[in-house]
Amino acid sequence: MAVTSITGTGIGAAVNQKGSEHMRLGAEKLIGPRVVAADDATLNGSGVATIKLPALSGSAAEYCVMANHSDTTAAGAVAAALTMDATSTTVALKGPNSSVVCYVIVKKGLAI
Repeated sequence: MAVTSITGTGIGAAVNQKGSEHMRLGAEKLIGPRVVAADDATLNGSGVATIKLPALSGSAAEYCVMANHSDTTAAGAVAAALTMDATSTTVALKGPNSSVVCYVIVKKGLAI
């Protein structure tokens, strides 16, 4: 890259690249879809766990929930479901009895 000015002005200067003074550039515009919750849970003797979270904005269709079994030597199949009401968000996990399951909830979409 060539320097066109020692005064900080000209076609390559940052002063010409900053955008509008009214432009909002929040983190959601930079990182795209965002993780809203991530943790693990121990399933009970029947292979079930229910996690209650505060209410998320929007509807359940706007989120993806993913889960995986934490045992790397004998991983079992797990399932996760997300439901929402006016006051809370619930994640239902199902898998092998008494096992540890990691889960993550991601808000769908592009940051545009």
